[in-house]
Amino acid sequence: MGKTGKWAVGILAIALVPFVSGCWDRREINDMAFVTACAADRAEDGKYRVTVEVPLPGKISSVGNLGGGGGSSGTKAYFIDSTVGDTFRQANADQQKAMSRQLYFAHMRVFVFGEELARDNIAQAIDVMARVPQNRMTTYLVVSEGPGADVLNTESSMEKTPAELLRELASQSERHPRTVKRVTEALLAEGQDPYMPLVSVIETTPGDEARKQTYIKVAGLAIFRGPQMVGMLKGREADGVLWALGEIKRPIVTVPAPHGTGHVSVIVTRYRTRVAMHRDGDGVSCRITVKAMGTLAENTSPYMYEITQNLPRLEHEASLEIADEIASGMKALKAMRADPVGLCNRVYRLYPALWHARKKDWRDSLYAHIPVEVHVELDLRNSGNATSPVAVPEEDLKA
Repeated sequence: MGKTGKWAVGILAIALVPFVSGCWDRREINDMAFVTACAADRAEDGKYRVTVEVPLPGKISSVGNLGGGGGSSGTKAYFIDSTVGDTFRQANADQQKAMSRQLYFAHMRVFVFGEELARDNIAQAIDVMARVPQNRMTTYLVVSEGPGADVLNTESSMEKTPAELLRELASQSERHPRTVKRVTEALLAEGQDPYMPLVSVIETTPGDEARKQTYIKVAGLAIFRGPQMVGMLKGREADGVLWALGEIKRPIVTVPAPHGTGHVSVIVTRYRTRVAMHRDGDGVSCRITVKAMGTLAENTSPYMYEITQNLPRLEHEASLEIADEIASGMKALKAMRADPVGLCNRVYRLYPALWHARKKDWRDSLYAHIPVEVHVELDLRNSGNATSPVAVPEEDLKA
């Protein structure tokens, strides 16, 4: 190698030095506070109250900590901090001033919207989560019935932190939990609104009045019209909406026995929901079809379901119950003028001319006038280990 070549290699080596030094922007794990849950509430004067949950690794891993946030010393295994600011980022900046470790949001599992903030507007919070690269688009979103800070301050008896409890509840409430990505897509879609699971803090008394405990429960659905929550659905109406969305998870259908007294419960093991739109003159109509398979889970009646002609009766009654839930849920959504099922989004995609003609006031001129027909087919494949009602005398059995 000549003298010129040696100079070239030397210059190249010097030029590469800045690119191989990997420690200039290092973040030591001991200097970071991993935020696993966050709650946002509307505070006074239109400001935001932001509450964060930061696990304390030393106490989580302690032998004496068996849940409920309590370690061997009786202290919580997580730290909760709450700050008020004009914006979310300002509140986080104020929180950082009181923490010895750098707040790190890339591991945030759940974000809780307080009820008042959800009714006002969630757009700014969604903007922050979708804009900042550190935030995860897979973070679960829920709405609390009351302040969101109260949810994070509720101790869990089954999980080490409220964040883990909320994450498990959200994943069990529907097939595909609401994430930042899914809610953002619904907000940006034409003719569709978002929804989220609704959680509540419930007080329970496990046998002893002095041992009252609080726990978190999925109470229903929070329904939005754009970025504003317009109502809450619970019970049959919430289940009906999840049926229409194809999101209900492990549903159980209970109906009165076709003959005699008592009830029969059916576990739906598999189902498929199909929403079809049809052009009907100047408007459109909707048909929701559910095809399901299930197994008999409980029979508190003397009804002999194992008889061939009796099984279709039970299937018919259970199918009618599911259809009635869906119809009641869709009726409640129309009353709110909210469309999380996406009927008008289907109109936008299938009939663009009709959509553009009604787009300006689509909730009143189009969505409110879409008739919805529901058809459910349930096929019972299994009756369990018992073939007839247990402990019922033969003479009392109903054919």
